[in-house]
Amino acid sequence: MKQSVSKKLFTGLMAGLMVGVVAWLVTQVLFKPFFFRMEAQSYDWRLRRVVEQPKTPIDDIVIVDVDERSVSKLGSYHQWPRKYWAKMIRFLDENGVKLIGLDFIFDPDRRHPEEDREFQQAIQQCGRVVNALYFSRADSEHFRYAMPEEPKGLQYQKLIRQVPEALFHNLIAEERLEPENPLFLNAGLSAGFVNLYPDPDGVLRRIPLFIRFNQHVYSAFAMQMALQALKVEALDYQPPYLVLKSKSGRVINVPVDQYGQMLIRYMGGFKTFRYISFYDVLMGFVPNEFFKDKIVIFGSSLPGLYDLRTTPLQPAYPGVEVNANVLYDILNEQFIYRLSPTTVFLILLVIGLITGLLLIFLRPLGSILVSAFLIFLILVAGLWFLGQFSLWVPIIAPMFTVILVFATVYVYRYLFEEKDKRRIRKIFSHYVSPNVVNEILEHPEKVKLGGERKVCTALFSDVAGFTTISEQMEPEELVALLNEYLTEMTNIVFEYHGMLDKYEGDAIMAVFGAPVEFPEHAEYACHAALKMQKRLAQLREKWKDQGRPQLRARIGINSGDMVVGNMGSETRFDYTVMGDAVNLASRLEGANKVYGTEIMIGENTFKLVNEKFVTRPLDLLRVKGKKKPVKVYELIASREEKLPPEMEEMLAQYQKGFDSYLMRNWEWAMNHFRQALQIKADDGPSRIYLLRCQEFMEHPPGDDWDGVFVMKTK
Repeated sequence: MKQSVSKKLFTGLMAGLMVGVVAWLVTQVLFKPFFFRMEAQSYDWRLRRVVEQPKTPIDDIVIVDVDERSVSKLGSYHQWPRKYWAKMIRFLDENGVKLIGLDFIFDPDRRHPEEDREFQQAIQQCGRVVNALYFSRADSEHFRYAMPEEPKGLQYQKLIRQVPEALFHNLIAEERLEPENPLFLNAGLSAGFVNLYPDPDGVLRRIPLFIRFNQHVYSAFAMQMALQALKVEALDYQPPYLVLKSKSGRVINVPVDQYGQMLIRYMGGFKTFRYISFYDVLMGFVPNEFFKDKIVIFGSSLPGLYDLRTTPLQPAYPGVEVNANVLYDILNEQFIYRLSPTTVFLILLVIGLITGLLLIFLRPLGSILVSAFLIFLILVAGLWFLGQFSLWVPIIAPMFTVILVFATVYVYRYLFEEKDKRRIRKIFSHYVSPNVVNEILEHPEKVKLGGERKVCTALFSDVAGFTTISEQMEPEELVALLNEYLTEMTNIVFEYHGMLDKYEGDAIMAVFGAPVEFPEHAEYACHAALKMQKRLAQLREKWKDQGRPQLRARIGINSGDMVVGNMGSETRFDYTVMGDAVNLASRLEGANKVYGTEIMIGENTFKLVNEKFVTRPLDLLRVKGKKKPVKVYELIASREEKLPPEMEEMLAQYQKGFDSYLMRNWEWAMNHFRQALQIKADDGPSRIYLLRCQEFMEHPPGDDWDGVFVMKTK
């Protein structure tokens, strides 16, 4: 049956809590690669919607591009003389460039050593050039073995950095350093690696800021440029931040993961930064003052140089602009932040708890709608946090948590609550109408199968003279007649939300107000009784034409405290009602024989329905087996019906006669009862009281007469 609110809350909390833990294990531990791929794709989708392309290119960092124009004018890039590069370095140096980055790997040209020396001297004299180096894995099949030390002659002391021990051991470790000839690396201010490590799906979202090689730590190319531009003198690691401390006192907290990787905050798509053709700079087409105090990175957007990367914003994005984004992020402290694993775990727990609390109280359709709404909210929250706070809040794991909670609650309900509902439907489908069954299933808290005390209304109906009728009919005919009668009467009981308690031959026992509580249970019972008699009158006309017996029924109704629930043995039981109020309803049904009435109601029922139904007092009756007398009334019609004037007059005369009867004014009472019988000759109560007044005139009752009539039979 329906659980209490507190038990529901506890169940929802526990389901949400357990699912939150399971969701964390599944998404963050057991199947992390699979869920990360989906989460990363959702991050890309969000990033494309929150990143706006700048109206004008960012020119704090300028990219000198070895582009199609340069190649078409100067010939194949690989055949360019080194004097081009030397000229470019000197030009930028003379015009006050702040820092130069060469995003190319240069090997010495054995055919033109003099040009190499010129290029080397230009780099050395400038003193503001950061070169590129490249790490690779050992490949013994091609005789490229792991290097036990740095290339011979490399002045690596000016390339390496000291990082805290906590970060050092988690850094990516590489086995080879390129180029092996350190000619140009030694000439520069410093150098950084240009390795870019895309995620497993091939998309470049993060960059390792450091790599470990032979127990030395080398900086990424963009990181090395940032360190030089900021004049960083010390590094610290305070998870999740890498702390850069410059000579000027500036402190920058770079968010990194445990491997020292930073999420790249892309400022836009291709050419977000200022691109200038290598050829245009070489030819002097760019004003000299343009480069003053700017950072210049040499790179290439040519597909043929194989430096195009897949990023969240574009499938083909120059690697040089990736480095420009990283450098810009660090210099301007504009980062993408991620939540810690602990925070993610707590978020999944909270979402699981909230979802569990909501869904445990909802039906399947409501659960689907609420789950869909929660998923939509998670999506919107993910977009909002990324756009407003540059915070990558995971959405796939929370969505999975909502779905898992929904599935868990649904399974729980199917195994437990739906099991109870199936049990309820099985129990009550033969007792009550489908709409009452649905009401029970919708609000099963209204039902207590174990037994409870509640105020209800009992209705008993019995066919008058059924024994005689049954003796005159063949069994098959009798069963057919009785089935038709019981079907029609039961449908009316169901129509007014009554519960069929049982059949006893031709008798019907029904209860109103159980198993579902209705404040109007007495009204429903009275409406049902009136309609049962009206329908039976219609059936009599039909049966008369068919030559079948004319059934007449008597109905007793009473309201009061009753014990409602499953009663019987452990192996056989029925859902029924018991109590004095039930027994009285049964007695009132039989009492109709005495007064010639069709529907008799008890005093409790009368008090509940008097304003809505036409009734008349019948007697102060002491039924068999009871010491205390009860007032009983005849139920005549609903007040919504318009009674014929003669009927109203008959009832008025009867009431006057009844009042005179109670005052022992027998002659006046008899006069009024006679007038009532003149209007309705077959009125049973008027006839019985006329006879009773005549008897009292001949044999007056004693002074202790209280108007009570004692029934000798049931």
